[in-house]
Amino acid sequence: VDVVLDVIGGDEVVRNLAVVARRGTIVQVGLLGGPRATVDLGALLAKRVTWVGTVLRSRPIEEKIAISRRFAAEVVPLFADGRLRPVIDRRFPLDEVAAAHRLMEADANVGKLVLDVR
Repeated sequence: VDVVLDVIGGDEVVRNLAVVARRGTIVQVGLLGGPRATVDLGALLAKRVTWVGTVLRSRPIEEKIAISRRFAAEVVPLFADGRLRPVIDRRFPLDEVAAAHRLMEADANVGKLVLDVR
């Protein structure tokens, strides 16, 4: 994986470091899993990983709008043409939302859980 976009933080950084490619990049944009983690700095250095941290919360609204527009212009098309693919663990019909939530609470998924609303 060339680029890891992490909104979780916490112990998830250990997994990120395991999957990121040599000379890859980890972009830390959230801390839903907590602000602390134990990291193998030797692995970080050996892989020559670039690790960037940033937040949007404290930025002015104009900057947030500019970032959103740039994301829409530059990143969304990469998903549309298949060059970027989200990791989807499972799909659930909407009436099984409780099962999907239990799976997520148990930290048993790898990737996104998708709810089909139709």
